[in-house]
Formats: sequence, C-alpha cells, structure tokens
Amino acid sequence: MSKKDISKILTEGSPKQRLMIIAENIARDRYIFDPPKEPLLTDKEFNALSESFKTSQEIKLWNKWKEYDRTVVNTITNLQGLMFEVKMHYSNLRGYILVWNSIENTELLVNSVLHEIKDKKERSKIAKAGAEGIKLLFSKTTTDEEGYIDIKIDFERNTWIDEEGVRHKEKQRKTKEFSLWYVMNNVKKEATASVIKFLSWRKALLDYMEETGFNVRTYKDMIKMMTEQINTPIIGWYKYLSEEDKFNPRTPHQRLDKLKSIYSVTPVKSELEVDEEIYNYYKNSFLKDE
Repeated sequence: MSKKDISKILTEGSPKQRLMIIAENIARDRYIFDPPKEPLLTDKEFNALSESFKTSQEIKLWNKWKEYDRTVVNTITNLQGLMFEVKMHYSNLRGYILVWNSIENTELLVNSVLHEIKDKKERSKIAKAGAEGIKLLFSKTTTDEEGYIDIKIDFERNTWIDEEGVRHKEKQRKTKEFSLWYVMNNVKKEATASVIKFLSWRKALLDYMEETGFNVRTYKDMIKMMTEQINTPIIGWYKYLSEEDKFNPRTPHQRLDKLKSIYSVTPVKSELEVDEEIYNYYKNSFLKDE
C-alpha cells in the first residue's frame, strides 16, 4: 500500500479501512520476516488513527477487531506449535531413513567382500561368524543359504512385555516393535496425523478470517510461510518419497522401479487432506464469532 493511499485512508477512510491499516501495522510489528516488513504507520499516525474511533458504534467495531486479532494470533501460535511437531516427526523419519540407507550399504559392502570367497562353505562360515557380532540399530543380521549376510529391518522378536507395557514372567509374545520397519511406519503415521491436523486448523483459520473480513495480509503470509515448511520434502532422495513411483524420474528403470513401493515410507501426499471432524471441532470450539 502506497503512502498516498495510507494518507487518504487516514483522513477519509471508513472505520473498517482504518482498522485494517491498524491491524496490518500491528501484525508487522509482531512477526519477523526475511526481508523485514516495514511499518505502515509512524507512531504519530498510529496514535492519531487509534484516537479517531470516537462514536459508540466505532468503539464497538474497534473492540470487535481486537477480538479478531487475539483469536487469529492465538491460532497462528497453535499452528506454529503444530508445525514444529510435524518437523520433529519429519526429522525422526529422516533419521531412520538414513539408518536404513546405511544398513543397505553395509550389507552391500560386506557381501561384496564375501563374494570374493568362492568356497561356499568357507564363505558361509565367515558370514555366520561375522553376523553374530553385528548389532545394527533396529535390525536383525542373519545369513542366507548362499553364505551371504542378510540384514533384516522387518522381523519379529519375542518379548516379555505386553502391549500395555506390563512385564510378564511366564508368557512371551511376538512383536515387530523392535524392527526398523515398524518404527519408521509408526513415525510416518504420527507425521501424517500431525500434518492433517495442521491443514485442518489452517483451513478453519483462513475461513474464519474470510467470514469476519479480518484478511490481514501479514497474518496470511505467516500462514503461507508455515505451510511451505510443512510441504518441504522430508528427504531429497526420490527413492523414499511416497509420491514418486520411480527411484529416479529422470532415469526410469522398468524392472527396478517395480520395487519402488517397498521404499515409499514418507507420508502419502494424496492422504494429507483436511479432516472435517478436526476442522469443525477447532472452528466451533476456538474460532467462534460471538
């Protein structure tokens, strides 16, 4: 908005136009951007504009917009908390993906050395001896019938602890909870749930701003900035991205790409949609325009 437009609104603008400039000025002072947003008003202009609301109707509208501002800022704070929660899940999943990648490379490296041992019995003997000492995170190391190392990330293990965390003395159960595959998919579910909640709260806030006419640009820019961070890929390798159906879209490999689904462990973008129940609950509980 140009200085000329601001000056005109200061002298001739409707109460709503004046309130919009005040709200935008407050929003710019509240949040930090890169590059920074300059204030629309000087302190003198801000005070003059604030004091221009004199009639009972104007004061009522002023108080109403203060309530809108408080509600929007509270929800942006809530969205920031959700954004950091999502990024935490993204970081955890990225870490497990890197562990998986390291496990695969370790298996490949070891087996390339074992391949130089042509005697199958000797190779198997060395592989079994090596497997006994390998304890990689959330994995189980075994050998196959050809005498090569097989590091599994999807396996069952016995435990004395039940699903409720209670330890038993006489009865064990089989579980995949100690496998990397289980852990990764569990984090994937948590990340998906957090993103859906973020998108649902976000839509509720944007609809509230539209319905009340409180369309402050800086607040919308904050929402956009957070959304962009949510949409940032978890990892830069196509191999693990669920929305990709090829290991490398630039160099497709028909036979190899049939295995791509095995590695799709990031949240599925088509599933990241607004949940109407979450949307309605947040809007009706926290965004009421009374």
